[in-house]
Parts: sequence; structure tokens; C-alpha cells
Amino acid sequence: MYIFLTLRQYKYTTYISLEAVKMFATSFFFILTIISKTCIIIASSTDTSSPKFPAILIFGDSTVDTGNNNYIKTLFKGNYYPYGKDFPGHVPTGRFSNGKLVPDFIASTLKIKDIVPPFLKPNLSDEELLTGVSFASAGSGYDDLTTVASGVIPVSKQIEYFKKYIERIQGIVGEKEAKNIVKRALVLISAGTNDLVINFYDTPTRRLEFDINGYQDFLQKNLKKYIEVLLPGSKLVYADIYDPLIDMIKHPQKYGFVETKRGCCGTGLVEAGPFCNSLTPPCNDASQYVFWDTVHPSEAAYQFLSIYLEKEVLPKLLYNNQSHSLIHSIGKMNAH
Repeated sequence: MYIFLTLRQYKYTTYISLEAVKMFATSFFFILTIISKTCIIIASSTDTSSPKFPAILIFGDSTVDTGNNNYIKTLFKGNYYPYGKDFPGHVPTGRFSNGKLVPDFIASTLKIKDIVPPFLKPNLSDEELLTGVSFASAGSGYDDLTTVASGVIPVSKQIEYFKKYIERIQGIVGEKEAKNIVKRALVLISAGTNDLVINFYDTPTRRLEFDINGYQDFLQKNLKKYIEVLLPGSKLVYADIYDPLIDMIKHPQKYGFVETKRGCCGTGLVEAGPFCNSLTPPCNDASQYVFWDTVHPSEAAYQFLSIYLEKEVLPKLLYNNQSHSLIHSIGKMNAH
């Protein structure tokens, strides 16, 4: 099993795009978490054969939720226009962007599948289950307190869903093959932003117990616990997601972007989640925007981040040959 972890913490600035970075960077993709100042990739198992990923498994928040929140009682949903306006078929799927997310691009690059379905989607086919799903939930975090008000799925419960997933694929291919699939799967974990924003900065619940370093340690212990359930005996590889995102903002012309200071949805200054809707028409060409709404990157930005990860992270796993469980934990922004 390979697990991607991405770390992000946020920094205050006057630009809305960097305001979005502050949130995005604390909880992006493959384990974006705000726990450490570096990006970490953890891999385990010492199989020396060339690794091939039969499945992709996703945990985390809105950066990697492909639609699980559609099936729970919460206001945190992205299954309505204009979300998904550039997704194949122009369908709002529950993804918090105009199109695909990083897990979709990675799964496609690795020839696992074109898109990653949510685990809670009714009537998942055997093929969809065997090649992997997303357990992620928009608004989620490593701290269970983060999801109390919103009713979304904390990472701790996502791990419980993962156990149910194993039972389901055992029913399809048997215990031995199910174990082999999970052992060789690529796991992406992206969370942490909501923990800091909800529990520490906006509503300072955890500040009554911790300073910022103490709260990061608390989140790190939770993350360590979750990783031990998924990936015992892992190796570490370092990566960074903050720099490539900031580079898009500082040098947009390199990537074909025109707008970096606001999102594509509505005015781009306040619209996100339920405030990005049919009454807030989007820009004409989201591919020219780094951000889709005030918090979440556009499909184009996610694609560039995916390319970065494919170049900088996957080779370290594929050429190493000594891991069958990877955790990619990516860069944290310093809190100020």
C-alpha cells in the first residue's frame, strides 16, 4: 500500500487567492495536513518487484472528496451548479471544483481508472470497488471535534468505512486477493485545514487547551494513529506542495493563468460551498483561474499539482521498488 500525505498550514495575506491558499494549503490532497513543516511520503513493505497499483484509496476533506457528502445530512455539499461545470458531461458530482480533483488525475495517470468514485455512492460496481474509492468528506479533519457542527465524516470514521470496504472486496475476490489489493494500493490522505480554521482560528475551541504547536502535536498523534491502521512499518520521502501552488500565483503566465486574486465563481471573493450556486454565475473560462471558488483550486490548478506530484513524488516510489505502502505528506505553511 502506498499512502500519499499532504501537509498544509496557512498564512494571512491581502489577496483572496492567498487567503484560499492558507486554507487549501493546510489540507490538500494526498495527505495535506498541517502537522509538520515538511512534506512526507511514507512507504512500507519490502517487495522488490516493480510496484503496480491495482487500486487507489482516498481519505481527507474537500480537496479529495469525490462526492461522499452527497449521501449524508450536511450543508457541506458541492452537487449543484456551477460545481462540476467542466466535469465530463458537465455534471455536478459533489467535487468542490469545476471539474476533476488530484486523485482523479493521479488514478488516470497510473492507468487505474479515469475517475475515483465516492465510497458512499449507491450500487458501486465490483470493478469500481476493486480499483478503489474515496472515503473523504468535505469539511473533515483529523480532530473529531471539527465535524461536530457540520455533520460530515471525520477521518476517524473514514477509517471505519475503510474496514467495511475491505469486507466488501473480500466478498468479491476472497480474503487473500483482497489483502493483496489493499497491500498494493495507492492511498492518498489530504486533511488538516479545517481542523485549524474551525477549531483554532475561527472558533478558538482548541485554543483553550493548546497553543499552535500543541494543537499540531495533537493532530499529528491522531494522524499517526490513522496511519498505523492503514500502514505499519512505513518509509518516509519528502515532498512539497506549497511552493508549486505559490508559483502558480506568483508566475501565472507560466501556467496559462490570468486571474490569481479571486475565484471563478461569482465575484470570486466570498463564494464557496453553498454561496457558490446558480445565483452566482461563474467566469467563462475557469482554466484561466488558479481558484475555482474562494477556497478551492480550479481543475486546471489541480492538474498542474498532479503533474508536479507525478514528477516529484511518484518516481521516488516507483524507482525505489521497496514500498508497497506509500504515504505522501506534503508541505505545511507556517502559521502566523
